[in-house]
Order: sequence, then structure tokens, then C-alpha cells
Amino acid sequence: MKINTGKSIEFLLARGNLPILYWLKKDILDVPVDRESRNLRKYATRVRILETQKPDGSWWEKRSDTPVQWERTLYRVDTLRNLYRLYDYGCTLIEEGIQKALSFIFSLQSKEGDFRGTVLNEHTPTFHALSLEILCRYGLDKDRRVQKGFRWILQNRQKDGGWALFHPRSAEASAKSSSRSRSHPRGQPFKPHKSHRFSHHVTGMILRAFAESPTWRKSKEAQQAGEMLLRCFFQEEVYDDRTFPSDWEKICYPFWNTDILGSLDALSKMGFSAEDEMIQKGIEWLLRRQNAHGFWECGNKKITMEDHLWVTLAVLRVLKRFELLRA
Repeated sequence: MKINTGKSIEFLLARGNLPILYWLKKDILDVPVDRESRNLRKYATRVRILETQKPDGSWWEKRSDTPVQWERTLYRVDTLRNLYRLYDYGCTLIEEGIQKALSFIFSLQSKEGDFRGTVLNEHTPTFHALSLEILCRYGLDKDRRVQKGFRWILQNRQKDGGWALFHPRSAEASAKSSSRSRSHPRGQPFKPHKSHRFSHHVTGMILRAFAESPTWRKSKEAQQAGEMLLRCFFQEEVYDDRTFPSDWEKICYPFWNTDILGSLDALSKMGFSAEDEMIQKGIEWLLRRQNAHGFWECGNKKITMEDHLWVTLAVLRVLKRFELLRA
């Protein structure tokens, strides 16, 4: 099937800011972007983010309602979010601020190879995957530390080939964990219960890291995980836990959890075919969500028109990779 998205492109051309126009021309229209690339260096939001960077390369916004024990987690997440934004604003490895930020991310890597994202020194596969995804976006796929991170992923799969979070499943075990962590914050982290079923939420996030890696996106392990994720489309998460949301229909950008749009984006980069029945189902759902103005709406809270524009651009990228785009 070929899809006419001329209305969407016209909307982005009319309402898009400089970063949106840059990526629209580069990724969708295939026209020169030299002028936009030069202008992005002076883009006000990009400049402001870089000016607020901490000396160690991180970003951290003080929150009055944040318990002190969670502050470390938040500034790590803030740093990742800003790295995603700066990439969308045209930043590359040549910027000193990007180099400092990526060095900060690397400083969070443990000797085992995973990136620790929580205050309690626990393995966090979701934060780990987000870190690998952004490192690969900035062209560091071949870096030995990134490759070590991917090997850690493969060493910590569930027996069924997917991934889940590492934490106890019982209230009693959780209480012991909380007590241990308060008294010994650097205690030994939990190991995965590999016999448990995989989580599609966690697996989908890890799949995005594979999709950004030229080394791993076509690997047997990544392809197997992609097939597993496809079988979960629009299904409920197997873990009844707020940590594992089933938000297939809450599309957003940047991709942060596992939804239909982010999953299709990853699968399109990994070489999956639009002829696949579940991919067709996902695309048909996306097409029904396009509004009368031609754009797709972001499902996050406190959204702006810019959020809708980024989601619309993400949809167009997916359709183009699946060779379904007809302007």
C-alpha cells in the first residue's frame, strides 16, 4: 500500500520550527539542508541547553519536592533527555558540550558493562538501553564501552529471549530490598529471574538500542526479540506493576517507553517488512490516528504544538523506511 501524506508534509512545512524543517528536508524530502544546519548552531533552545550544562557534563534541575535519595536518578535522566533534544537540534560529536555529556554517561557504566540509572545501585535495563540508544545515535556504536554494553544485554536475557527488570516480585522481598538498600546503598544488585516471562515494555526499549546499532540491528538475537515484540502488539503487559505500563496507543517523541510508534520505528530500522501482518496492523492503527489537519497528536501530558510536530515527523520517517510514503 502507498500512503498519501502530502497534507502532513505541508503542515510541517507551514508550522515547523527550524529543527523540524531540518529533519523534514533531510529525512523525508531528500533536499539539501546546508542552510538549516548552519542556522541550527544558533538555535536559541539549543544554545540555552548547552549554557546550563554542569561542569561534569550533566544537567540537573533542582526540584523542591524531590527526596534527596532520588536526586542522583533525576540528574541522570535529565542528562539523557537533554542529549536526545540536542541530537534533534542538530548537535554532533564535534560539540564540546556533547563530548562532556557523553563522557558523563560513560562514567555511569559499571565494571560489568551496564549503565546504572537508579539511586539504589540496581541493574536498570531500561536506563541502560536508553543510554546505548543515544550513544549509538551520536555515532559511538564501535566504541568498546558501547559494545561491552551490548554484550551485557545479551548476557542478561530471560530464557525466552526477551528482557525484564531485575527486582523481586513479592512484597516481602521488596521490603527486604528497601531495608537493605537504605543501610547498604552499594550492596549487591538483584540478579534477573531468568525463568520469568519477558516484559514487552523492557524488551521494546532494548530493541530500540539494537535498532540504533549498525553492528547489532541485524543480529540473530535482535531479530528474535523483534519477532517477540510483534506478537505483543496491543497486548497487556504480563507484569501487573506500574513499572511496566502497557501504553501501546500513547504515542510520543522522543521515544521513552514502548508504544506502537517507537516499536515500528525500531523495526523499520532493523529491516522488518511492511508485509508483516502485525506491522500492517500497527501502521493501519497509526493512519486512523491522523487528524483532519494532517498531523498526529502526542500522547504526553503538558503537550505543545511542537510535540505534535515531532510525533508527525516520526510517523513520516517510519512510513518512508517501510517504503509506504508517497508525498
